[in-house]
Amino acid sequence: MNRDIKTKGIIIKKINFRETSVILDVLTPEYGVISVMAKGIRNKKSKNTGMIELLNELELNLYKNPNSDWYIYKSAHLIYAHLFGIEHSASILMQAPVEIIRQIIISSDDSQAIYELLETYLTYIKTVEKNGIAIFWRFLLKFCRIIGIEFSTTSCIECSQKKYFHAYFPQKHGFICNDCYHPVNDDQIFKLNKNASDIISKLNNIGNYINETSITKPTIKQINRVFVTHLSEHFHKKIHLKSIELL
Repeated sequence: MNRDIKTKGIIIKKINFRETSVILDVLTPEYGVISVMAKGIRNKKSKNTGMIELLNELELNLYKNPNSDWYIYKSAHLIYAHLFGIEHSASILMQAPVEIIRQIIISSDDSQAIYELLETYLTYIKTVEKNGIAIFWRFLLKFCRIIGIEFSTTSCIECSQKKYFHAYFPQKHGFICNDCYHPVNDDQIFKLNKNASDIISKLNNIGNYINETSITKPTIKQINRVFVTHLSEHFHKKIHLKSIELL
């Protein structure tokens, strides 16, 4: 059996190992997230050192260890260095999806779609001059759809009508409109301000409104909380989103 593998991949995590080696987590279209051991790559004589930076997209030649889940790095060709020359705030927005992906097991059935989603996002976010955080939220919405935990951003979970949202209801994985909201549920929901409600209702097509939208800091906290809570509820563990706090 040939254990030499060729695949595309985006580096989503990099850890130095011993004196000259590196362990990489790589998102691939075929295999999901894989662990790659790059032996001796930090040696001063290595010609591949610059290949293994975070968010580099590569054509990879690997060897699959038959006795473990590890892949061994053989060589690579750089497709795109997504973080090269990027200013600070854009860099944070580019790394935020990776923070989420690292916390969730990606099935091989979903890996192609998630790879393409991340690839498109990394290319597009660099062109956004204003309100890039909203494009990140749209990424999360599409990500949830791919992994099968989609939730409506336009209709109330109680009456199914398209109305102004008052709050998010974690246990029911959706939003409640003003008419269906009852104060007795205050311990089970968290309220949204008008700015957050407006943005959420437009998320599917937020690119059409990006330049005319105003996003306040309380809104950023509220919408981040919606997505983190939604993911945490479905995966039964605490999902973190610390990178956005650096904006």
